[in-house]
Amino acid sequence: MSAERSFDVIDNATGHDRASWDGEGFPDRLTRAKGRLTPAAFAQKCGISETVLRKYLSGVSVPGADKLTEIARVAGVSLTWLATGEGAPDGVDNVLDTDLLRTVMAGVEEGLAAIQGRMPLEKKAELIAMLYEMERQGESMPKEPLRKLIRLVSG
Repeated sequence: MSAERSFDVIDNATGHDRASWDGEGFPDRLTRAKGRLTPAAFAQKCGISETVLRKYLSGVSVPGADKLTEIARVAGVSLTWLATGEGAPDGVDNVLDTDLLRTVMAGVEEGLAAIQGRMPLEKKAELIAMLYEMERQGESMPKEPLRKLIRLVSG
Protein backbone atom coordinates (compact mmCIF):
# COMPACT_ATOMS: atom_id res chain seq x y z
CA MET A 1 0.00 0.00 0.00
CA SER A 2 1.46 3.36 -0.97
CA ALA A 3 1.68 6.22 1.49
CA GLU A 4 0.30 8.51 -1.24
CA ARG A 5 -3.04 6.71 -1.26
CA SER A 6 -5.75 8.48 0.67
CA PHE A 7 -9.23 7.50 1.70
CA ASP A 8 -12.12 8.93 3.62
CA VAL A 9 -14.02 7.26 6.41
CA ILE A 10 -17.73 7.88 5.98
CA ASP A 11 -20.06 8.10 8.96
CA ASN A 12 -22.86 5.72 8.04
CA ALA A 13 -25.41 7.64 10.10
CA THR A 14 -24.82 11.02 8.41
CA GLY A 15 -23.09 10.15 5.15
CA HIS A 16 -20.43 12.81 5.90
CA ASP A 17 -16.68 12.40 6.04
CA ARG A 18 -15.73 11.45 9.56
CA ALA A 19 -11.96 11.39 9.15
CA SER A 20 -9.46 11.23 6.32
CA TRP A 21 -6.24 9.26 6.14
CA ASP A 22 -3.23 11.55 6.32
CA GLY A 23 -0.43 9.56 4.71
CA GLU A 24 1.88 12.56 4.51
CA GLY A 25 1.82 13.20 8.27
CA PHE A 26 1.68 9.55 9.30
CA PRO A 27 5.48 8.99 9.57
CA ASP A 28 5.81 11.94 11.98
CA ARG A 29 2.92 10.73 14.13
CA LEU A 30 4.34 7.21 14.13
CA THR A 31 7.74 8.54 15.21
CA ARG A 32 6.04 10.44 18.03
CA ALA A 33 3.99 7.37 19.02
CA LYS A 34 7.12 5.18 19.03
CA GLY A 35 8.65 7.48 21.60
CA ARG A 36 12.10 6.58 22.88
CA LEU A 37 11.91 2.92 21.91
CA THR A 38 14.29 1.78 19.22
CA PRO A 39 12.68 0.78 15.94
CA ALA A 40 13.62 -2.84 16.68
CA ALA A 41 12.02 -2.82 20.15
CA PHE A 42 8.87 -1.04 18.97
CA ALA A 43 8.50 -3.31 15.95
CA GLN A 44 8.80 -6.38 18.15
CA LYS A 45 6.10 -5.08 20.52
CA CYS A 46 3.84 -4.43 17.52
CA GLY A 47 4.44 -7.86 16.02
CA ILE A 48 6.02 -6.56 12.81
CA SER A 49 9.53 -6.67 11.45
CA GLU A 50 11.93 -3.79 11.95
CA THR A 51 12.22 -3.49 8.17
CA VAL A 52 8.47 -3.00 7.81
CA LEU A 53 8.41 -0.44 10.64
CA ARG A 54 11.25 1.48 9.00
CA LYS A 55 9.22 1.59 5.77
CA TYR A 56 6.31 3.08 7.72
CA LEU A 57 8.62 5.58 9.44
CA SER A 58 10.10 6.69 6.13
CA GLY A 59 6.74 6.97 4.38
CA VAL A 60 7.56 4.29 1.81
CA SER A 61 4.66 2.16 2.99
CA VAL A 62 1.66 2.39 5.30
CA PRO A 63 0.16 -0.28 7.52
CA GLY A 64 -3.12 -2.01 6.89
CA ALA A 65 -5.97 -1.55 9.33
CA ASP A 66 -4.96 -4.53 11.48
CA LYS A 67 -1.36 -3.34 11.90
CA LEU A 68 -2.41 0.28 12.37
CA THR A 69 -4.77 -0.77 15.16
CA GLU A 70 -2.06 -2.81 16.86
CA ILE A 71 0.48 0.03 16.58
CA ALA A 72 -1.99 2.45 18.19
CA ARG A 73 -2.71 -0.05 20.98
CA VAL A 74 0.96 -0.72 21.70
CA ALA A 75 1.83 2.99 21.62
CA GLY A 76 -1.16 3.94 23.76
CA VAL A 77 -2.38 6.53 21.27
CA SER A 78 -5.71 7.19 19.62
CA LEU A 79 -6.24 5.25 16.40
CA THR A 80 -7.95 8.30 14.89
CA TRP A 81 -5.00 10.54 15.74
CA LEU A 82 -2.46 8.05 14.41
CA ALA A 83 -4.29 7.63 11.10
CA THR A 84 -5.59 11.14 10.52
CA GLY A 85 -3.81 13.54 12.86
CA GLU A 86 -7.21 14.67 14.15
CA GLY A 87 -7.86 14.99 17.87
CA ALA A 88 -5.41 14.43 20.65
CA PRO A 89 -2.87 11.58 20.64
CA ASP A 90 -4.40 10.16 23.80
CA GLY A 91 -7.92 10.48 22.38
CA VAL A 92 -8.95 12.99 25.00
CA ASP A 93 -10.05 16.37 23.79
CA ASN A 94 -8.96 18.85 26.42
CA VAL A 95 -11.44 21.53 25.46
CA LEU A 96 -12.94 23.29 28.44
CA ASP A 97 -16.63 24.16 28.17
CA THR A 98 -16.66 27.32 30.27
CA ASP A 99 -20.46 27.62 30.24
CA LEU A 100 -20.81 24.08 31.58
CA LEU A 101 -18.09 24.69 34.16
CA ARG A 102 -19.86 27.86 35.29
CA THR A 103 -23.15 25.93 35.63
CA VAL A 104 -21.49 23.14 37.65
CA MET A 105 -19.73 25.63 39.92
CA ALA A 106 -22.98 27.50 40.50
CA GLY A 107 -24.71 24.23 41.37
CA VAL A 108 -22.06 23.37 43.94
CA GLU A 109 -22.22 26.86 45.46
CA GLU A 110 -26.04 26.68 45.60
CA GLY A 111 -25.79 23.28 47.27
CA LEU A 112 -23.37 24.60 49.87
CA ALA A 113 -25.59 27.61 50.53
CA ALA A 114 -28.67 25.39 50.90
CA ILE A 115 -27.03 23.36 53.66
CA GLN A 116 -25.08 26.34 55.00
CA GLY A 117 -21.94 24.30 54.50
CA ARG A 118 -18.32 25.01 53.82
CA MET A 119 -15.89 22.90 51.89
CA PRO A 120 -12.10 23.02 51.70
CA LEU A 121 -10.97 24.40 48.35
CA GLU A 122 -9.25 21.14 47.35
CA LYS A 123 -12.39 19.07 47.98
CA LYS A 124 -14.53 21.63 46.18
CA ALA A 125 -12.23 21.52 43.15
CA GLU A 126 -12.35 17.70 43.07
CA LEU A 127 -16.14 17.71 43.34
CA ILE A 128 -16.51 20.30 40.59
CA ALA A 129 -14.13 18.35 38.32
CA MET A 130 -16.06 15.11 38.93
CA LEU A 131 -19.44 16.74 38.28
CA TYR A 132 -18.09 18.54 35.20
CA GLU A 133 -16.90 15.24 33.69
CA MET A 134 -20.24 13.60 34.49
CA GLU A 135 -22.08 16.41 32.71
CA ARG A 136 -19.74 16.26 29.71
CA GLN A 137 -20.57 12.57 29.38
CA GLY A 138 -24.29 13.29 29.53
CA GLU A 139 -24.79 12.10 33.10
CA SER A 140 -26.62 14.75 35.06
CA MET A 141 -27.09 14.73 38.82
CA PRO A 142 -30.44 15.98 40.16
CA LYS A 143 -30.33 18.72 42.80
CA GLU A 144 -31.32 16.65 45.83
CA PRO A 145 -28.68 13.90 45.36
CA LEU A 146 -26.17 16.67 44.63
CA ARG A 147 -27.01 18.35 47.93
CA LYS A 148 -26.60 15.02 49.76
CA LEU A 149 -23.23 14.54 48.11
CA ILE A 150 -22.18 18.07 49.05
CA ARG A 151 -23.31 17.44 52.63
CA LEU A 152 -21.18 14.27 52.75
CA VAL A 153 -18.11 15.93 51.30
CA SER A 154 -18.38 19.11 53.35
CA GLY A 155 -18.88 17.33 56.67
